[in-house]
Amino acid sequence: MMVIYFTDGALIEDVRIRRLLLRIPEVLAQLRDSSQEFVNCNLHLVMNEKSPYDILNYHQREYLKTILQCALFERWKNQGGNPDLILRRKDYNQIEDLKSVFQKLATIDTLKVVTIGPGFDEVETFLRKELAVTQNFNDIISVDPALNWFWADLKNELQFHS
Repeated sequence: MMVIYFTDGALIEDVRIRRLLLRIPEVLAQLRDSSQEFVNCNLHLVMNEKSPYDILNYHQREYLKTILQCALFERWKNQGGNPDLILRRKDYNQIEDLKSVFQKLATIDTLKVVTIGPGFDEVETFLRKELAVTQNFNDIISVDPALNWFWADLKNELQFHS
């Protein structure tokens, strides 16, 4: 069973990650298509600089994260990905509810989880340590052969786990 898990997208707040995401054609296309929804805002500057991003309000930041994650998901689907289930962190008020869902899914022998973050959130520790889902648990960028070249270096620099 292939599960796509949309994280909270917290790593998108890092300007280095936003700059690297601009190299992905699907991200550029999604930003272009959504630019009219950001009034008086240059999304190119928001992606490249810290201060324009900091000026965005909470809802704009969350929407930008959604746009970027959807672009990564679209890329994955275009490469032949077909999920059986999609889970989103923002659909759960309590992390315990999400953990409960993953606990039930962990009983499936063929469970594969691909996160759309980029990167992981607190669910990673739960899946890896408590449920022992290790071999079939990856970040979407690290499984993409055209993108993983930049992810390993950045991940080491920022001390991510993926």
